[in-house]
Amino acid sequence: MNSRTLLIILLLIISLPINAQVVLDGTLGHSGPLPGPDYQIKADLGQQHGGNLFHSFQDFNLSSHESATFSGPNSVNNVISRVTGGNPSNIDGLLRSTIPNADMYFLNPYGIMFGPNARLDVQGSFHASTADTLRLQDGGRFDARQPGNSLLTVAPVEAFGFLTNTPAAITTEDSDLSVPENQTLSLIGGDLRLKSQSPIQFDEDGFAAIFARSKLSAVSGRINLASVASRGEIIPHESELDLNGEGGTITANNTLIDVSGRGSGEVFIRGGELAMQDSTIQASTLADLNGKNIDMRLSESIDIRGDLLAVLNQTFGSGNGGGIVIKAPRLEVTESWITAANTSTGSGGNIDIEATQVLLKEGGTLFNETYGSGSSGNLHLKVKETLLLSGRRTGNITRAGITWKNFPSLIESATFNEGKTSTVTIETNHLNLVGGIIGSNSFGRGDANEVIIHANTAKLTDGALITSTAFAFGRGGNINITIEDTLSVSGQRSGLLLLPFGIRFENNESGITSGTFGTGQAGHVFIEANILLLAEHGFIFATSGGDGTAGKVSIKAKVLHLTNRARIGSSSGDVFGSQVFAGSGDGGNIVIQADHLLLTNDSTITAKSLGTGNAGDILVSANTINLTGQSAITTEAKNAAGGNISVTTPNLLYVRGGQITTSVGTGKGRGGDITISGPVFVVLDKGQIKAQTDEGHGGNIRITSDQFIKSSDSLVSASSRLGLDGSVNIDSPDMNLDQFLVVLPGGFIENAQLPPSCNIQELSELSTFEVRTQYEGLLRMPRDFME
Repeated sequence: MNSRTLLIILLLIISLPINAQVVLDGTLGHSGPLPGPDYQIKADLGQQHGGNLFHSFQDFNLSSHESATFSGPNSVNNVISRVTGGNPSNIDGLLRSTIPNADMYFLNPYGIMFGPNARLDVQGSFHASTADTLRLQDGGRFDARQPGNSLLTVAPVEAFGFLTNTPAAITTEDSDLSVPENQTLSLIGGDLRLKSQSPIQFDEDGFAAIFARSKLSAVSGRINLASVASRGEIIPHESELDLNGEGGTITANNTLIDVSGRGSGEVFIRGGELAMQDSTIQASTLADLNGKNIDMRLSESIDIRGDLLAVLNQTFGSGNGGGIVIKAPRLEVTESWITAANTSTGSGGNIDIEATQVLLKEGGTLFNETYGSGSSGNLHLKVKETLLLSGRRTGNITRAGITWKNFPSLIESATFNEGKTSTVTIETNHLNLVGGIIGSNSFGRGDANEVIIHANTAKLTDGALITSTAFAFGRGGNINITIEDTLSVSGQRSGLLLLPFGIRFENNESGITSGTFGTGQAGHVFIEANILLLAEHGFIFATSGGDGTAGKVSIKAKVLHLTNRARIGSSSGDVFGSQVFAGSGDGGNIVIQADHLLLTNDSTITAKSLGTGNAGDILVSANTINLTGQSAITTEAKNAAGGNISVTTPNLLYVRGGQITTSVGTGKGRGGDITISGPVFVVLDKGQIKAQTDEGHGGNIRITSDQFIKSSDSLVSASSRLGLDGSVNIDSPDMNLDQFLVVLPGGFIENAQLPPSCNIQELSELSTFEVRTQYEGLLRMPRDFME
């Protein structure tokens, strides 16, 4: 043998391991490398037990120009493969199975990496896992880390078992992995890393992701993503995915996870942490079948970031859309949207979130929306500790040709067509809205729905809103808020907020509002709190800016304090954002029950009508009522009848520089009546109680109290400029203060006339000061009730 022949043989030997990427390990029969680049893996290279065809490899890798094809008889239901050699599998080629309807399992406990050229061509489901063993339903097992422990049976796979605390990772990089329609794609291992440098592309209407280099897809099927960081098992069920063990980390960067189809499929995500950056989970129902859920349950946290639709379940057909279920101790959404929507006759799915802490930042959004005739789904959050909405998105986002500009963090159910919105329900310990919005709103013909909030404390600042408003033709919904401790509403938001159809808001105030600006009626506002504080332009309002009737405002609190131009009101016509609406519907009533009611620094409770509708009534019941600093309780009608004011208090009504008034402007409507009943004291100190009209009959004033005290610069009046004046009836005992007034001596007295002086430096003997009167104690004075 010459040297040239030896060199050729040597080169062939050296090159053999490089080309021999698929190597049988001999534990199931054959051993050694298979010829490539198109590796043919037939049934006789493994072992068949009933419907299970088992294969075992020492190494399994595919380069970009290579493929591996599994084949076998039609009796095979599951192709189950393992890699035992201790090296990770790098798959950057085509993985194929030609066995009809057979599911495929690929197991390598040392790691799996899918490259940019990796593709699947399988006839059934595909499951890739770094589990150590597969447990079969009858107790059998197929072990990849310790092959000798295997017990091969005919039973299907029941669970993925992990025997160490450091399961290997599964990585995809610009990989496009898909399975046939109605089948399942699973990645089950240690950390899951799904990544790409190329952004996802959406259609021009902003409804759906249409292209991504990194993509997992199962048309109308199912995708399982599970990460384990300890010994344990992953157990797939028909409608569940159980993780028994400590969860690991799942990261997705510029990755699309898609189960859209005639009826959308389902996505199950399990692990410890999920971090999504510029990624999308999409489940779109395209026709007449009902969609299924996106189900995300993590034991530690979910962090979603990126300027796009991140979690999207929607219907474009007559089938109902699936829901979105999220459970994790911490959910943080920055800029991204989580949305369930419909665009046709099918109803949208529900969004259900359960967490210890939910943070929506920089325009982070939870959105149930309908663009068709079907209703949107319900939106329910149960947050054990804190729900925070803060910051706003810089720039625009477009959905269905509708542009949202500079919008804040948002929790909303909305309709843009005939479909009605559904209920928004929030349960939390601490609700903190820093410029954020919670709402159920209508921008079309469909009705807005109810907003229900139950919390221990709630704080609205920087132009935050809780709203159920119909901006077009539909009805506004009710708002029901129950706060066990303190609800505070204050502050403004600077800058422009542009809502659909050119609705603009600038320098918005924090508030709670139900309204209508079309033909539909506004909803009602019901609030119950221990302490309710409105400050710095904060407001609670029910408004009609169109033909519909304004809703009722009902407030029950132990302490209700309005200060610094705060407002409670119900109106027909109002200034909303930067726009003025003069409605023709009637204003709604205001009912307030409180132990202590305080209005300071130009704050108001008002029922008014700026258009042709009548103003509503105001009914106030409180133990003590204080109006100071130009504050007022008023009803006002520009062109219709004025509303009545009824004030009931058993103790004190104190008006210092404030007013209680009913008025009618240029119209001929009758002025509203003012009735004050029950207090021990009515005290007017530069205060006014007025019922006045322009052309109509003046309203009547009736005051019933134990004591009525009025300064000389106070006013009680019932008048009409052109019509008949109203009457003033004060039912209170006459009180002549002259007999109680004496002139105090102006001179000084000698020290000797005083009792022994108080020694302020002597701590051992306390000094006392006595006031002696002819009564048993001090007389009650009006200010006593203010303490």
